[in-house]
Amino acid sequence: MNWVVKLERIDEAGNLESAIVGYVERPDLASAGDLGLTHDDGKHLIGRLQAEIASDQVRALIAKARPCPCCHRLRPIKDHRRRRIDTVFGHLRLHAPRFDACVCGRSAASSPVAALFPHRTTPELRHLQVKLGSRFSYRQAADILNEFLPHLSSFNHATTRNRVLAVGKKIEAETRVEIATKPNVERPVDHMIVGIDGAFVKATRTKHQRKNFEIVLGRIEASGRSRKIFAAVRDLDDLARERVRSALRTAGRGPGTNLTVLSDGEDAMRLMAGQWLSGRVEHRLDWFHLRRRFQWLARSIYWALDYDDPAYDERRARYRRNLRSVRANVWHHGKSWHAQWMIPLVRLCSQLLAHRNEVEAAGRDSSKLESALKRFYELEGYLHSNIGSLMDYGRSWRQGERIATAHIESTVNMLINQRMCKMRQMRWSRLGAQLMLHVRTAHLNGDLERHCGLRQPVHWSWTNDNQHRLAA
Repeated sequence: MNWVVKLERIDEAGNLESAIVGYVERPDLASAGDLGLTHDDGKHLIGRLQAEIASDQVRALIAKARPCPCCHRLRPIKDHRRRRIDTVFGHLRLHAPRFDACVCGRSAASSPVAALFPHRTTPELRHLQVKLGSRFSYRQAADILNEFLPHLSSFNHATTRNRVLAVGKKIEAETRVEIATKPNVERPVDHMIVGIDGAFVKATRTKHQRKNFEIVLGRIEASGRSRKIFAAVRDLDDLARERVRSALRTAGRGPGTNLTVLSDGEDAMRLMAGQWLSGRVEHRLDWFHLRRRFQWLARSIYWALDYDDPAYDERRARYRRNLRSVRANVWHHGKSWHAQWMIPLVRLCSQLLAHRNEVEAAGRDSSKLESALKRFYELEGYLHSNIGSLMDYGRSWRQGERIATAHIESTVNMLINQRMCKMRQMRWSRLGAQLMLHVRTAHLNGDLERHCGLRQPVHWSWTNDNQHRLAA
């Protein structure tokens, strides 16, 4: 069976012109593989269709751009040349003449096609390459494009890397301008919640660099605003703090904005909340990491119990009551002025010490109890070092407030682990990592289209073929 694929064009005057795009030959339907077009046939046809439509558009552009905008005379053509333009559906070699200066002297020599495509590619193709290059390795992104789209020489890892880094450099330049000018925030929000965390990435092997470097990242949430993700390499230069502050200003933080910071309570995160995010800042210890430490302590205690002990059931029930008491007091009274949770914590410590002394006096092995005591002292030190960041978790949870940073852990997986660490065993330079983070955060924040020069998606209204012909 044979088909002829035609393309019909209707100009502004209503005239109908047709051109043959291609021919399709398919066998009779004898197996499932004979149904419809093949993948290669589809790529060939859509490439021919792209070439026909683009040629008509370029001819119309040249016809409109040739008259002088001042005196409306036709400008002389300086030379004829072809310009290669890469698109999503194949590369094109388009007619791109250069116009000489007009005799009136008020319009200079120009090439409208070259001025319209300075990068020799369409924004849609750049956006697709940058989007895939920020999610997969450069070679894998190029292989995906070559698999599903008409073949282009630009679908290789080098071009994909260059275009990803070019967008990252553009975002970095915009960020530096924002840091230098510090514009006033339009419609600042009253309250903002920021979850922060850190992650380590393997560095490239150089004589003067450490094996790993730290990335500070976070997620900003404000009422009436979409969520925003930010990330910065901590020791790239002295602008890491300013990059974080710039992200907060972009998200709507003003001088009067109250900032609530959730973190895992590590020393570096507490210092960053106090020094980097200056202003009206309240630091809160998240329940996610606190609950994990309670679980580690409970496991260590249960593993330390001796099943052959006659008082096993009584001792286990007492440990369980004390653990639940500590956890419940931290949950309900974490912010109490007299630290009510310290009383059951001391009671639990006394039980552990008495149990260890009893085991040692009986001449049995107390190594498991020593491990449980080590876990207990870690929890005690963790609570005391973050005593000013504890909160009434139960009341905040009932009021619908954020009390944990589990969403930040998922942000670490999306932003870093999937592209830079665990899923891709790669080494990065600090500058390359920062540029990649710019692209990744722009993609997750929904701003990548703007940085690639892509317009907002067009919503098409399709008409059937009969209506199309009647309108012609």
